Amino acid sequence: MPIDHDTAVEALYRQHAATVHRYVYRRLLDDGAAHELTNDVFRIAWQRLGKGREVDLPWLVGTAKNLVLNEVRARGRRERLRTRLRDTAVVDDAHVPSAVRDSVMAVLARMRDQDREILMLAYWDGFLGADLAAVLGCPAATAASRLFRARKAFARLAPPELAGPEIVLGGQR
Repeated sequence: MPIDHDTAVEALYRQHAATVHRYVYRRLLDDGAAHELTNDVFRIAWQRLGKGREVDLPWLVGTAKNLVLNEVRARGRRERLRTRLRDTAVVDDAHVPSAVRDSVMAVLARMRDQDREILMLAYWDGFLGADLAAVLGCPAATAASRLFRARKAFARLAPPELAGPEIVLGGQR
């Protein structure tokens, strides 16, 4: 009689979740990320068991290792984006006072990655309409909606001095 793979994953989780969590935490030193990646390991195990494949502790740790490596690479990309943003995003426009540049940089640094990215695509890279949609891989209406939400998020986080119409992000009006 075949064993239900949901039950098998629950048993694996009870037996090995603490070990997988410790493994991930020691490498990331971030309890939230360790918890999330541990859950991802067991989600992948559930999928694997659903296909009739074996799952054991070495496989779980190997999967955790791959997820940790992906997370480290993603963190590196985010840090490079922040560095690029800090170094080039607003600094290139000579018409914007340095106090405004610093304020814009601070607001952008506090934004969600996807909101910051769409604003940079629109204002610094000049992608709008169909071009923005193509870069994002979505319909034009969705891109416009995402840009609208990103602008609203920027406005919520921005200090009052950035709310005036004279502020020009990235050299575009």
